[in-house]
Amino acid sequence: TPLRVATTPYERDLPHVKHVGLLGAVHHLRAARRAGHDDALFVDRTGAVSEGPTWNIGFVRDDRVHWPDAHALPGVTMRLLADEFGHTTARVTPADLTDVDAAFATNAVTGVRPLSRIDHTPLATDHPLLDRLTRHHDRLPDEAL
Repeated sequence: TPLRVATTPYERDLPHVKHVGLLGAVHHLRAARRAGHDDALFVDRTGAVSEGPTWNIGFVRDDRVHWPDAHALPGVTMRLLADEFGHTTARVTPADLTDVDAAFATNAVTGVRPLSRIDHTPLATDHPLLDRLTRHHDRLPDEAL
């Protein structure tokens, strides 16, 4: 189901490195859930949207995928989708969300998951590009471990 997320000011330590230091991220996730949201969405000290606690965020605008221009872990699923749909980055703030056609979370576990709301801003969950992203992800070959 689509996610309802709440923005919160937070920057992970060494955001470009995958590590187990998730105390702050999980703290903000739990706080968002206690406030009635499904998850948290981090906003850095400059006011730019960066990532979720365990996922990357992509925005759809003008039928193109835009990844946040902010410090975040470059996730594997994000890279696989970016290889197919482009590497466009843009600085996005919560105030810019009214210009976004759709948004989605992506990680190795959930694939592509639409966001239905960021704070009080409703977002489309039926955008055709979201369907194309999901189909592309679902067709990616599994990798042997």
